[in-house]
Amino acid sequence: MKSISKFIVASALLLTVGSCAKKKTVVIEEIPIAVTVASAQSSNIDISKTYTGTLEGLKQAKIYSSIPEAIVDLPVAQGSVVKAGQPIILLDKEGPSSHYQQAEAMYQDAKDNFDKMTKLFKEGAISEQTMNSLKTSYEVARANFDGAKQQVELSSPISGILTDLSVNVGQYAPLGVPLATIAQTEKMRLSIYVDSRSALFIKDGQVATISMDIPGDSSAKVEGTVADVAKSADPDTRAFKVEIEIANPDKSLQPGTFARATITVEHFNDVLTVPREAIFSVEGVAKVYKLEGNRAKEQSITTGESTTEHTQILSGLSAGDNVIILGRSQVEDGSLVKVVNAQDSSAIVMPAASKEG
Repeated sequence: MKSISKFIVASALLLTVGSCAKKKTVVIEEIPIAVTVASAQSSNIDISKTYTGTLEGLKQAKIYSSIPEAIVDLPVAQGSVVKAGQPIILLDKEGPSSHYQQAEAMYQDAKDNFDKMTKLFKEGAISEQTMNSLKTSYEVARANFDGAKQQVELSSPISGILTDLSVNVGQYAPLGVPLATIAQTEKMRLSIYVDSRSALFIKDGQVATISMDIPGDSSAKVEGTVADVAKSADPDTRAFKVEIEIANPDKSLQPGTFARATITVEHFNDVLTVPREAIFSVEGVAKVYKLEGNRAKEQSITTGESTTEHTQILSGLSAGDNVIILGRSQVEDGSLVKVVNAQDSSAIVMPAASKEG
């Protein structure tokens, strides 16, 4: 197509046809290529980056076991609403590492003795010193029993949603591994990790766009707000942790959902830019077609930062220079062009044609 549209100097050719030397004139015209243009101009651009993470409840608690006993019951199903103090996982109270029964017996004995002595104390039958000693023994026994009970009745420390239950009845509770997770989901939290340069530009209160992979809605997006930026980097990754809060009043966002946060990490004022679609590359060199009169001139440029719409120009163009956008793939250096409106349906590339006269 480009070889057809290459500039051909208009000329008249005289052809001799047959022995009668009859002359016929053929005029070849160059047809201009319809293009749209945009001006290189000074503008402000925001550089955004996208980071990945997993949604969590703003307030979240994980349940661990302190003894390796068998799981005998799971009274709450995953996804259920739970209250603070409600048992989530029940372990074998008679297991070898459980002190529940021993602690219960000692507590009941201490309680019975304390109740009986309280009556005698009110009647003046025992001294206050003796009563205080009995009270201390009772409170110690009660505390030991409470501790033993907590070891076999693993309860939720907060009210919320049981978002994860990773064990089954009959399984022995592993140590050091979260068995269940409870989250408050009125607000969600997304933790991302950014490089040190980006961390300088991210501030508390800054808005981030959160997109998620939700079945049936691949374009699901919500708005989040930066709640905290770590003051120091992780010693292993050298990255800075950024916490983003997301309102979730309808509980549509679920903990454990993979999410992407797009956030502005740098801002440039009054830089020269052109639309990204005007730029192409030849052997690694960025170029544009610059409009000079009614001709396209191939121009090498040096680019800087880019957004989804614009690219910063460091050299090769000046403010006000027009560059070709639509029709760029149809022109080459020196092509004759006609600037048309971007919405003009007549912007159709036509090859050079011949006209007989």
